[in-house]
Amino acid sequence: MGPEVLLKSVEFLGSLNLPVVVFGSFKVLEFYARLLGLENPFRPVDSPPGEPGLYLLESCSPFEFEPGRVGLGSGKAQVEFLERAVEWAKAGFLRALVTLPINKEAARLGGLNFPGHTEFFAHAFRVEEFAMMLANRRLKVALVTTHVALADVPRLITKKAVLSKLLLLNRYFPGKRIAVTGLNPHAGEGGLFGREELEEIGPAVKEAVARGVKAFGPFPADTLFPKAATGEFDVVLAMYHDQGLVPVKLLGFGQTVNVTLGLPVVRTSVDHGTAYDIVGKGVADPGSFRHAVELALELS
Repeated sequence: MGPEVLLKSVEFLGSLNLPVVVFGSFKVLEFYARLLGLENPFRPVDSPPGEPGLYLLESCSPFEFEPGRVGLGSGKAQVEFLERAVEWAKAGFLRALVTLPINKEAARLGGLNFPGHTEFFAHAFRVEEFAMMLANRRLKVALVTTHVALADVPRLITKKAVLSKLLLLNRYFPGKRIAVTGLNPHAGEGGLFGREELEEIGPAVKEAVARGVKAFGPFPADTLFPKAATGEFDVVLAMYHDQGLVPVKLLGFGQTVNVTLGLPVVRTSVDHGTAYDIVGKGVADPGSFRHAVELALELS
């Protein structure tokens, strides 16, 4: 889906009047341009361009690929794209980094030993305090845990982890109202359905408040999100992936942006996956990508 989204966003990217560099494969982009009957406007470049325009930095070794199929070659290419982008970011060549989705199965075959982009970038930039947040016009939701098995979530919900995320959110949204979900149904119902709220989450909220953070909770997730969506809170801190991302995507799929908080460079991404089932059909929706670019420019 990546090349299709890029090619369908050419007019938008050109309107930014900025140097836009794609870390990718010219061969792949040319293939999809022919497949979709579109012109490839990206010019090859091997150093940071000084003039506004659309450029492509050849960022991988030659590889064979089959559209819509998981493969070792495409997996290695995905990893190389990311590594080259990090090199440029560390060198100070980038104002912001916007990522299209990776196929995690292919990326793992290609040597990516991280659950996803968020963890890869945190490691690459050597940051320990980071968070994944998805945002649209109605909700901003950050996560305590990200790409881990649901069975592993309870042991990762610690006072230290929750407090760390609250302090990080307060850096980005100082003075904003941050609501915290519970982990268990009814936020544990006073310990009847679990004690994480009493022993870990609640104490973290109290300490955050003592440090000047406008934090509230923990609240039952099923009643918290309707309140946050109507403006009672500015940001929500959820305990695990689907708890936080289902409501935010339900209220704005295609208009939602993934942001990695805590990095030394702005990084945003789309809210969807690679959608191999529609590859090459020309029906990919570039809406989330455009929102990701706009937010990246705003944050940078």
